[in-house]
Amino acid sequence: MLNRFNAFLENQDRILLTTHENPDGDGIGAMVGLAHYLKARGKEVRIVVHPRLPDFLAFLDPGGWVEALDLDGRHRDLAAWPSTWIIVDASEPHRLGPLLPAFQATPAVTACLDHHLKDAPAGFREEFTDPTASASAELVYELAVAHMPLPLPAPMADALYAGVVEDTGNFRFSNATAKVHRMAAQLIEQGVAPARIYQNLYHQGRLEKLRLTGRAFDKLVLQGQGRYARISLTQADLDACGANHDDMETLVNRPLELKGVEVSCLLYELADGRVKASLRSREQANVNQVCRRFGGGGHRLASGAKLDGPLSKAQNEMDAAVLAQLEADFA
Repeated sequence: MLNRFNAFLENQDRILLTTHENPDGDGIGAMVGLAHYLKARGKEVRIVVHPRLPDFLAFLDPGGWVEALDLDGRHRDLAAWPSTWIIVDASEPHRLGPLLPAFQATPAVTACLDHHLKDAPAGFREEFTDPTASASAELVYELAVAHMPLPLPAPMADALYAGVVEDTGNFRFSNATAKVHRMAAQLIEQGVAPARIYQNLYHQGRLEKLRLTGRAFDKLVLQGQGRYARISLTQADLDACGANHDDMETLVNRPLELKGVEVSCLLYELADGRVKASLRSREQANVNQVCRRFGGGGHRLASGAKLDGPLSKAQNEMDAAVLAQLEADFA
C-alpha cells in the first residue's frame, strides 16, 4: 500500500493535508511528519485543521505550518488551491466537519491515508488504508524510512513518535505491537527524547481540566454489573469549570482504571445540538461495532460517533447499544 501511495505522490505538486475535526496527536503527528516528507521531495504543502491546533500539541509544529481553518478569510477559496487533497487519519470525509463543503467542491485529486477500520472507504479518488497499523504516524514513518536518509529531521521524528504514543496510550493499549515498539526504539536512537514527549503530551494540563475531571467523575454512571462506565458532560459543565474541548482529551480513558469496567463512554454536547460519543474498550468488547450503529467508527477498542440530541436521548440509545454489545461479546 505504501509503495502505491509513494508512487501516487510522485505526480502531485500542491498538496493540502487535513484531518478529522478536533485533531488528535496522531492526526497532527502524521500530518506534520508527512509534510516534512513531502517538502523534502520538493512539494508545496499546506496543513489546515478545524477548529485549531490544540495547545498541548503546539510543540509538534515548531515551524508554524498548521493553519486554523478560517473560511471567511485566508481559506475562503481553499478548495481551489491544491492539486491534491489528502485526508490523514480519517477515511470518511464527513469527519472533516466545516471543511467538508470545500472538500466536496475541490477539483483536486482526493485521497486518504489512514489506519482505521472501514469496510470500503468512499468519497475519495484514491484511498490508502492499513488497519493493521497502530497509528497513521506509523504509516508515515514506514514511508519515510524507505525513501529518506536517516536520521530523520528532529521535528519530524518528534511528530511521528508523538503520534504513535497518543494512539497506543503511551504503549499501554493492545495496538502497541512489536512493530511499533521497534519503530519507537529506532526513533529514540535517532534522537527523540521519550520523557520530553511524554511531558509535553500529558503534563501540560490546566487547572480547569482537573476541575472538569472531578465534575466528570461525579457524574459517572456504572451499568451492566459494573462493566460499562458512562460520563456525560453538558456545555454548562464545561462553562462551570472554565474548560474547553481540549480539556476533555484522554478523559474517556480514565474510567478504564476502575476494576471491572470493560467499556468507557464519554458523551458531551456539541454546539449544533448533537452529542459526541467517544468509546474505549479494555480488551474484549468491540466498540467499533457500537459506533457504526450511529454512523461512526474507528478501532475495535477505540471508536467514536455523533448522535442526535438531546443528551438524555443519546444516553439511552448509547446505553442500550453498549449493553447489547457487551452481552454479545461476553456470551
